[in-house]
Order: sequence, then C-alpha cells, then structure tokens
Amino acid sequence: MFYLLRFGTVCWYNKTMDTKNQHFTIQKENEGLLHFYTLAPGIRISFNEIHTSSWEKGDSSLYGERMLILNFCVHGRCDASLAQNRYAIVKENQVCLSTILPTKDFYYPGRLYEGIQFYLDLDILHQENGQDFLSQMGVPPEQTAAMFCEKNGIYLHRMNDALLALVREAWAGKDEPELGMLRYFTVRLLHELLSMPTESEPDIYFTRSQIAIVKDAEALILSDLSKRITAKELADRFGVSESSFKFYVKGILGESYLSYFRKKRMEKAAELLESTTMKVIEVANAVAMRTKVNSPRYLQKHTVCRRWSSDGCRSECRFP
Repeated sequence: MFYLLRFGTVCWYNKTMDTKNQHFTIQKENEGLLHFYTLAPGIRISFNEIHTSSWEKGDSSLYGERMLILNFCVHGRCDASLAQNRYAIVKENQVCLSTILPTKDFYYPGRLYEGIQFYLDLDILHQENGQDFLSQMGVPPEQTAAMFCEKNGIYLHRMNDALLALVREAWAGKDEPELGMLRYFTVRLLHELLSMPTESEPDIYFTRSQIAIVKDAEALILSDLSKRITAKELADRFGVSESSFKFYVKGILGESYLSYFRKKRMEKAAELLESTTMKVIEVANAVAMRTKVNSPRYLQKHTVCRRWSSDGCRSECRFP
C-alpha cells in the first residue's frame, strides 16, 4: 500500500525525473506506474496505478522516522500494516491514514490498485513551526495524525460522499496536474477529511500468514488456468479448513472463491480471443471452462472480444 521511493538504479524500473517541477515517475513494465510530486518540504503526493499482486517497499531510509501516510483508494485493494503482525485490507472508496511504516513488500489483492497517496514527514513539518501551507490553511499535519492515528497508529473508513467526489475529481486530473492545483486539492481533501468520524469502522483483520495463503493460492491458480483446483484441495495444501480458506479469500479478495476465479478465467478467455488466433474451443480448454462455455455464444455474451460483430464471429472458430 505505501510506496517508499528507491532512487538508486533498479534494472526493472523505468524512471524519469523533472527536477523543475520536482516530479518523479516510476514505471514497472506491465505492472505499475507511479507519479510522485513534491508539493513542499515534507509533503509529497503520488498517483498510483498498480496491476500486479506485489510491489517492493523500496528504501525506507529515504523517509523520516515519523510519517503520516494517507491513502485514498479509488479502485481495487491494498494491504495496510497494523501492529502485532496484523493487516487490514484497504478497499475501494476507503481512506486509510497510518503512522506505521511498512516492513514488507506491498500486496494488492486482485492485482489492481489505483489511488492517491500523501506522504507527510512530520519531523520536517515540525521544523516549519506552523509555516507549511497545510498548517497555514487550517489542516496542521501533527494534529491530523493525532486525531486519527493516536490510538492504533492507523485509521480506516469508507469515504463520505463529499470526500469521495473530491478524490475522484483529483484522480481525473492526474495526467496533467499543476503543482498549484495539487496543493489546492491537498488542502481541500484534508479539510473534508476532518469532517469524517475519527474512529475506524469495524473491520476484519488478517495475519500475514493468512494473507500469504490467499496470495500463494491466487498465484498458483493464475499460473495455469487450464487446471481446475478446488477450494478443498487448496485448503488441504495450506493446512487450513475449507471454510477458513473460503473466509480468507472472501475477506481479502472481496469475492467468493468461485466468483473471483470464474471472473479471472473469463478475463483470460477474452484476452486470448482478442490477441490470438485460437479457436473458441481451444480458449475454453485453456482456461478450464466447462459445459455451456463450449458454445461460442456463451463467450460472446460473457467476454469482450473484437472478433465478434453483430452478425456473429468474424474469426474462423470451429467446434467439433
């Protein structure tokens, strides 16, 4: 969930830097794109688009000992570190504030996360003696951290309508932002945040081992969709009951075991139909679909494939 920049040379990163606007872009091919903007000393914003299950946490030495990190989740999910080796799942349309720095790589259930994050270095801002633009505009970072994170070090709550509208407006302008506009949105977001309840919503927390079970199960299935593995088989593999395994999947991935992996099979089928010359029956076998999916009309209805026109399939798919 929280990205700590690594400014050294990393072979799989494509990094560009605009020193004039203090703008950093980090891209990992086919997996993610991060845009960072320094708004003032100790205040940084990032727009994050992640399409993978994990991301390296980076070099924490680049950050101060006392941080307030805010995460406004637009789409997808990410994990949030808690005390005592527990983790919460930050869901779509939720806001998370934390003074707990990450110690492990970040995990993205469902391989999707899009959101806006703020990194406030409380030590640097303390040295500003209230002259930073947030304090000047009535949203002092120290008081914000105390208000929401003093009890548990983390705050997690569904955004109210006004806050969500602001987040979506800021996200819509992420491709061509101006520093002045980013500062404006930062102040507005934090002002609206102050109208939220200061207690986290009741939620289900997971241990790292429980998250690891779901992460490993997801990777195992997606590595070869031509094979069907039941929830019972996976539960036995990881040494937990079937009911517990299904509970972990639903809580972490946000959907039932059958629903989530059915969706992933359909997404892969759509990809194969569009990007290859495979016959529909071959696609069905490649993603272990059964019975009625042997009908091309089923895949037409349940996938988005450019082979299809209003009068049928434009390819030469044939069925035995």
